[in-house]
Amino acid sequence: MPPTDATVVPVRGPLSAGRSEAVGAGTTRSLSPAAGELLFWAAHLAFWMLVLAASLVIVQVFRPAITDPVPFVAVRVGLCFAATAAMRWLSRQEPLLTRLGLSKIGLVAGGSLLSAVLITLTLFWVDRASGRVTEAPSRLELVARLAINLTMLANWCALYFGYQLIRERNSTEFRAMQAESLALKNELEHLQGQISPHFLFNSLNTVLACRQDPEAIDTVTQALANYLRFLLRPVARLEPLSRELDALEQYLTVQGVRFGDGLVTRIECDLDVRNVAVPPVMVQPLVENAIKYGGQTAERPIRVDVIARRDEEWLAIEVANAGRWVAPGSRQSTGTGLRSLERRLRLLVGPSASVSHRQDDGWVRVLIRVPLGSRSAGPEEQEAWR
Repeated sequence: MPPTDATVVPVRGPLSAGRSEAVGAGTTRSLSPAAGELLFWAAHLAFWMLVLAASLVIVQVFRPAITDPVPFVAVRVGLCFAATAAMRWLSRQEPLLTRLGLSKIGLVAGGSLLSAVLITLTLFWVDRASGRVTEAPSRLELVARLAINLTMLANWCALYFGYQLIRERNSTEFRAMQAESLALKNELEHLQGQISPHFLFNSLNTVLACRQDPEAIDTVTQALANYLRFLLRPVARLEPLSRELDALEQYLTVQGVRFGDGLVTRIECDLDVRNVAVPPVMVQPLVENAIKYGGQTAERPIRVDVIARRDEEWLAIEVANAGRWVAPGSRQSTGTGLRSLERRLRLLVGPSASVSHRQDDGWVRVLIRVPLGSRSAGPEEQEAWR
């Protein structure tokens, strides 16, 4: 049986159902452009209406220290409303910002300062035109008004552009998550597709080998049909261990006809772990390797044991064969079967699962450990998988 590069192989990065559900939920909750635009203008108007109300309260409370009349306050808030709407429009014109050599940070900083200056000068002109003031304001008064206008604009920019920054980051993460999910799904389908043709070719060779024995052909074809039914049914992300072990018996029936007395197999499984959900077609590649390399490195008959048991909070599945370890990359072994299994476990189970191997007393043992806390199949799921 071929080994992996390391004795114990950690498995990480599951393709979790929770993640897929989150992706789907995010897609469902996304707003249409029209709804998003309507929501912005409602929030924009509400913000500046609150600023207007707060400004009027301040004028009433601190009068006569603050002598700005209500129309003056309304004009200031109206100008800020127009300035922030313009900044928001500019922030959405990516080609224009590129031609001007402006980043969004530059737009926020420069736009806020420029708008505050223009609003301050406009309000001074309104004062002069209305006859409310006849003399030029002092430098301190201009700085105070500039600070007030800049503060209001800065608060709006912090809220709006801060929200946009968080939204863009989440959108980037969402797209990356979608791409990762699709890539992992495609890779998983590819890895699962590597198993079926390999076994089919071996089974057809077995049928050809026993073509002179009608009874053996009947046994092989029936077992092969049952196993292909197992392989070709729609595959869930995780399935009960019992389903694969039942199908494995059909697989070993085919191999038993092929090898005759030259193959001795044993399957043992604790009743309390038969319904543990595991990746489909997880054990069969190991059994196939055990038969192949056990036949190359040990005397006949080939001996293969499959033992599934509970080990505290773990499901432990051991596939053992008489013989010695065959190094991957050698002329005898490519290591494809174990690499595929390791990759599928990494995608489907997560960091707590592991694959390890050892050799003792003329036996090679490969051990898969899967946490029992992952999930067990309920009665309804068991019925659906049959």
